[in-house]
Amino acid sequence: MNLFVLSELYPGNKHVGWSVLYPLEEVLSSTFNATFIYPLPNHKIQFLKRYRHRIFKSWYKIDDLPTLNQGPNILLAIGLGPRFLLSIHALNSLLKKFDIRIGYILDGFYSSHLDRDVIPYLDYLFVICADLADAINRSTNLSTAFLPLATDVLKLGSNSIHRSIDIVSYGRTDPKIHKFLQRNFNEEHNNRIYLHSTFSQPEVFNIQEHTKLLFKILSRSKISLCFEASNVERFQGYSPILMRWFESWSSGCTVVGKKPFGKGVANLINWQNSTIEVPDNPADWLPFFEELLSDNDTLIANSQRNYRECLNRHDWRYRIKDMFKILELPIKDNLKNEIAFLRQKSIVNTMKFINK
Repeated sequence: MNLFVLSELYPGNKHVGWSVLYPLEEVLSSTFNATFIYPLPNHKIQFLKRYRHRIFKSWYKIDDLPTLNQGPNILLAIGLGPRFLLSIHALNSLLKKFDIRIGYILDGFYSSHLDRDVIPYLDYLFVICADLADAINRSTNLSTAFLPLATDVLKLGSNSIHRSIDIVSYGRTDPKIHKFLQRNFNEEHNNRIYLHSTFSQPEVFNIQEHTKLLFKILSRSKISLCFEASNVERFQGYSPILMRWFESWSSGCTVVGKKPFGKGVANLINWQNSTIEVPDNPADWLPFFEELLSDNDTLIANSQRNYRECLNRHDWRYRIKDMFKILELPIKDNLKNEIAFLRQKSIVNTMKFINK
């Protein structure tokens, strides 16, 4: 079985959102020795009218087409939004030669934005929101399933108990809580530190460097702030679990914020203190954070538990296994072996924590 991955993680794509693809690519590389293909938007024809794009299916271009080997040959197109799925047409006549053609979209979007020029060419679609999967299944004949995000715990996992950053926040957050923490924890008289991003544009110099630095910061942080996203337009009121939860858990942070409440999420976060909710009353915020930061035993227990839960069920290897089960494809030995290694690490982590 040969896996070919159409990926939006082209080196020139520097929006921080694309960093969600990096751990997934690393896992696909180690477990499948996948062939990665990076389509580029076809800027040369941007001046043409939209119907010309549809006639020639020329939204994207691929300079060097891959060679298919003895099958089965699997095509997996992975991107942030549904428009990237149009890149499958850049494969030209090769597209129809794949045995199975799969799409996987790693962010929220309106189901109506799924282009009609993609649907007939895909055998299956995976999305990160169960409510969205239901909406697509109701409105199209494209079989669509819920496949949550995850991370690469083997490379981006930490159960360190030595953490010098009190609270970390990155990307989207609650502006009122941000102002409160900045005012109370980052003044000179306070020994606590609230670390947050200060850049104004969501662009990074290098996705790989960003991913590794973020993991380093999270692995040194006691608390990571995570807030559900139903008020973000592209999620249409749905509340899926997003990447920051998996990044924070895997790095051993205690997650504080507001839990996502979308369909299927409860079973993904059903352990003690998976997310500790911030009190609604601002008057309670200071004692809440101070009490939690002063309770080192609870922070360590949360850290070990969150890391262990990721080892047991929130690594990308589990998601790939689930995907292949749905598609009734064989599970490769490399994937089985790496999942076994995750399980073993979880057992070792549990024993070390019990014996302390």
